[in-house]
Amino acid sequence: MLSTVPHQRSLPHLLYLTTKRSNLVAQTLSLQTSPVQASPAQVSVHCLRHKQQNNYGIRAFATYNSSQINISTPASEQGLAACPTTIARPRLSPLPYVYLRNLPYNRSSDLQQRLVDRQIRLRKEREARISLQNEPKSSTAPEGGSNDLILLVEHTPTYTNGRRNRGAHAVGDKEVERLTALGATYVESLRGGEITFHGPGQLVAYPILDLKPIQLSVRCYVSYLEKAIIATCAEWNVKAVTTENTGVWINDQKKIAAIGVHVQRYITSHGLALNCNTNLDYFKEIVACGLVGKETTSLSRELNDTSIDVQKVIPTFLKGFGTTFNRELVPMSEANPELEKIIQDYVEFGYGNL
Repeated sequence: MLSTVPHQRSLPHLLYLTTKRSNLVAQTLSLQTSPVQASPAQVSVHCLRHKQQNNYGIRAFATYNSSQINISTPASEQGLAACPTTIARPRLSPLPYVYLRNLPYNRSSDLQQRLVDRQIRLRKEREARISLQNEPKSSTAPEGGSNDLILLVEHTPTYTNGRRNRGAHAVGDKEVERLTALGATYVESLRGGEITFHGPGQLVAYPILDLKPIQLSVRCYVSYLEKAIIATCAEWNVKAVTTENTGVWINDQKKIAAIGVHVQRYITSHGLALNCNTNLDYFKEIVACGLVGKETTSLSRELNDTSIDVQKVIPTFLKGFGTTFNRELVPMSEANPELEKIIQDYVEFGYGNL
């Protein structure tokens, strides 16, 4: 299942949540494949909380041969287990991070896909070597997550739309013209979710992680992203919570962070966006994440402190993320300076051998 050849196993069970706001219906999505079918599907998810059952729902899209497949069964029949309190760390290597400022959204998307492809390629090569040695993977494999990394980004002003607003629900040309007239670009993204804003003053984190070594489901991965954001806010003495709606909130009305994730063959991309000192006027021009009547806030607004910025928040986010995911985070300049140079060149010039 971890290579590009056809596989004979099913993808892990994911939650599929239908989203009528007043009546959330939790279901599971089980995607089955046979030896003659294509390689594993790409899955885009965005998180919703089912308030009564206290479960996390995943809106999942799976594509085989360019056709969308949704196969669902009631969640009550699946016996979904709760996420573990902590993540086991079986020989996990330190997690490098790099901060990229004023990055156009399209370039960040291209960069993420290249890094995901790199992860998949390196894993395939490693497994091929292990297979040739005819030894158990555990005896020959290097530390788990050795190719993981996290991109910390501040974007140029951009409105992005997720998979839920495509096709019949796509934004029309006039609306795109209106949004771009505000000084922002408009981009349709692979992530789950609906329209939101990214721009200066917002900390966007794109973890490129292999979920396989830590045996973490997509559902639990999204849950841990929420916990990392809540821990970051706590470092600033801001109490944040999850609600029945997407993202992380100060209360039922004020949202401080958004989550939209893409997973391909266990490799994550896209991620989360935490408002630090973002210009919140951009959010007034849209119905952010499709949630009518809700507000968007920031750490700066909650603390009434205009001195807060992304670079000040990054250390607290790294602490919260590292604690939540049980990983040591290190600057990429120390962990892998060659890769950092390639990434920086790609960001600046649009090319690089990843």
